[in-house]
Amino acid sequence: MMPLLARLGLSLLALAMGSPASAQEPAGDGCQAFRWNVSAERALFAGAGKALDAGRDAASAAPLLPAQLAVVRLPAQDTVNYARPPAKPRLADGAHGGLLRFTVPSDGEYRVALSSAHWIDVVDGATLLPSLDFHGASGCAAPRKLVRYRLPGGRPLLLQFSGAVDSTVRVTVTPEP
Repeated sequence: MMPLLARLGLSLLALAMGSPASAQEPAGDGCQAFRWNVSAERALFAGAGKALDAGRDAASAAPLLPAQLAVVRLPAQDTVNYARPPAKPRLADGAHGGLLRFTVPSDGEYRVALSSAHWIDVVDGATLLPSLDFHGASGCAAPRKLVRYRLPGGRPLLLQFSGAVDSTVRVTVTPEP
């Protein structure tokens, strides 16, 4: 058994080696885990957001405005007719999904931030756009996940949600800082 003074010394050493930032983080705030600067998204997620109903197909997709927070109600995934099959196999039982439409003002890199674990795809016409990168913080819902895309400006795009049980998702589309 380790003597009490040795255990105390090791405990103090472990505390001293911890980062100063970690000592200042609120307990249980998983949002500190992001390696990207998410200050713009965090500021948007702090607001109330605009309530939207996701569409069950491209024709009924509700409009999402870039740089604004939307609180989206999602129908049962098995009632959704996706514009393109999601790139990831969909969770079947109890999953929710849907579609939103949006347009960004100019060509460039944008981030889609969401509060849930949904798989997202961006559809341009008949093409699924590839993501450039993604990052998430599972202990955070403001946002939980961000996915980066290169998006064409001035054209209607679809944002598809699939593969998670949450029936509501908070979402933003913001330019890459």
